[in-house]
Amino acid sequence: MTSTAHDYAWIADSDWFPDCLDAGYSLTLVRGRPPREALDLLGAVPQGFADGVDDLFDCAEELRAWVRGGRDASFTVGALPVPGDGGGWTLLLALDRSAGLDAAQLAALSRGGDAVQHDSAADGSVDRFRHYRDGERRVSFAHPDAADGPDAAATRALLAEVDRPGGDLRPAVFALAERLTGVRITEELVRDGAFALGVVPDAD
Repeated sequence: MTSTAHDYAWIADSDWFPDCLDAGYSLTLVRGRPPREALDLLGAVPQGFADGVDDLFDCAEELRAWVRGGRDASFTVGALPVPGDGGGWTLLLALDRSAGLDAAQLAALSRGGDAVQHDSAADGSVDRFRHYRDGERRVSFAHPDAADGPDAAATRALLAEVDRPGGDLRPAVFALAERLTGVRITEELVRDGAFALGVVPDAD
């Protein structure tokens, strides 16, 4: 089935997605790396396992309380195995206050496969979409008209197919990510997911 933005209209009434927007999030789909390997590559310190996404939010809140008042850029991330095209995929949901994974991390995650990410700042700004394949950036944009990279034209064409109801880019980038990965993200998949948890320490 071909995904469209309509398939992701549920994010407007989601139990968990508004909390991601409040915290600032990045959602990355990685092909070819199981959850623990993806977390290890990010340098994440293991924090056990989640019985649903609420445990991920609790872990992030504990981290925020620990670093409150400081300038520490550590963040919490959960990793979940998901089915998709071309082999096994891992969903990485990072509550990272809009920092997102940097270009070097996305390139490393994508080596031998793909990494497709979208993110949003805690204030609702800086929505970004990025796709890396085998260590190389294929496309990135904050607004589709400014898409950059070898696959920019193809990505704009896909976005035109998935549609953007009311000009809202968020459901469209969920659908675009599914077109590129074959991974269907649902309310229940994330809400009830048995995430492996980790904290990525501040690089400084």
